[in-house]
Amino acid sequence: MSYFGSCEVLQTDGCKELMGEFGQRVSCYGQRHRVSRPYRKNEQAFVESFHRTLRKECLGCWTYKPGEGEELQNEVQQYLDYYHYEWPHLGLGLQPPLLPTFRI
Repeated sequence: MSYFGSCEVLQTDGCKELMGEFGQRVSCYGQRHRVSRPYRKNEQAFVESFHRTLRKECLGCWTYKPGEGEELQNEVQQYLDYYHYEWPHLGLGLQPPLLPTFRI
């Protein structure tokens, strides 16, 4: 499921994991790919906040084995559905970023 379709600017934190296949296909997800500058906490705040939330609330401290990729992907997908359509975001007045009526 694509949550937003294509976006104007897609910002990542420049980690090497995102530079492989994702780096080659970034134009499928956004019109422009912006890599935040290292050691600039204001630029990476949203990315780091989301990563922290995903690790804390979805992935926990579990160690996953190579054969569990599909199961892990399903867990993350379910969490992203919750995060985008149900989870109250402080910056949005405790509303989710996407309303259920706009699901793609």
